[in-house]
Amino acid sequence: MAQLAQVKKAVNFINKQTKNFKPEIALIAGSGLGWAVPPLDNKVIVPYTTIPGFLQSTVPGHAGNLIFGSYKGHNVVIMQGRFHFYEGYQMKEFAISVRTLKLLGVQKLIVSGAVGSMDLKLRPGALCVLKDHINFMCNNPLIGNSREPEFGPMFFDMSTAYDKDMRKITLAACKKIGLRAREGVYISVTGPNFETPSEIKMFKKMGASVVGMSVVPEVLVARQCGIQVLGLAVVTNMACGIEKKPLSHEQTIRESKKAEVNFKKLMEILFVKL
Repeated sequence: MAQLAQVKKAVNFINKQTKNFKPEIALIAGSGLGWAVPPLDNKVIVPYTTIPGFLQSTVPGHAGNLIFGSYKGHNVVIMQGRFHFYEGYQMKEFAISVRTLKLLGVQKLIVSGAVGSMDLKLRPGALCVLKDHINFMCNNPLIGNSREPEFGPMFFDMSTAYDKDMRKITLAACKKIGLRAREGVYISVTGPNFETPSEIKMFKKMGASVVGMSVVPEVLVARQCGIQVLGLAVVTNMACGIEKKPLSHEQTIRESKKAEVNFKKLMEILFVKL
C-alpha cells in the first residue's frame, strides 16, 4: 500500500474519534515526558493500538496515545510516546505518524527527547534548544518514500530545519520560568546501546552538543511536509566518558520525570505563544 493511502486511512479513523478536530500544534513527547503536558479542554485520547497502520510504542516511558484537546483556545495534539529505529521498524515507517499529523492540520511541531550531553554547560535538568542536527543513523525515512507530492517535494532545503523564531520564543520562556537552557546541535544514533567514550569524543569534534536515538527522522519528515519545527532536548545524563558513571534507561526515565514540572510550564507558554 502506498503510504498516502495508509496515512489517509489513519486520518479518517482519527477524525471519526475526534469529530474532525483540527490541531494546529503537535508535541512529540520523548522518554518520560508523556505526562508533562498542560490540562486540555475537550480532551480525546486515541490509543495507537486502535489506529489502522500506526506503529506501536514498545519502550518503557512511551504510553502510546494521541491526545487531542484545546489549551486556552489553541488546538493541540500530543504524541504520548514515539517510535525508534532500534525497535525493529523500517526507517520509512516513521513517516506515517508525522504525515498523519500533517493531514490532520498540524502546522507546527514541537519534537522533544531525552539526551546525553557533551556540553559541560548543559548538565542534567537543562534544556538544549536545537539549532541544527547531524544524522548519524546512516538512514533516512524518506528513502524510497518521497514520491508522493501530497507530502512535499523529494528534494527540500534543510538550512532552517529548526525555526529561528520558535527558538527565540522558547529561550525567552525558559528564562521566565527559570529553566536552564541554551542552543545546541543534536546528533542522532541508532541505539539501543549507549555510545562509547571514543564515539562521544568524535561527536564532540563534529560539533554536536547532545546525543540521542530519535528526533531526526521525525524532523526530516516534518520539514518535507512544510511543518515548522522546534526541537527540545532534555538532558538526563552526561554522555559516556564525560563522567565516570554507567548509563541506563532507568536513569533516563528518572531524570525525565524530574524535568516534568518545568517542561509542563514551558508547554503552557509555548502552546499559546508559538
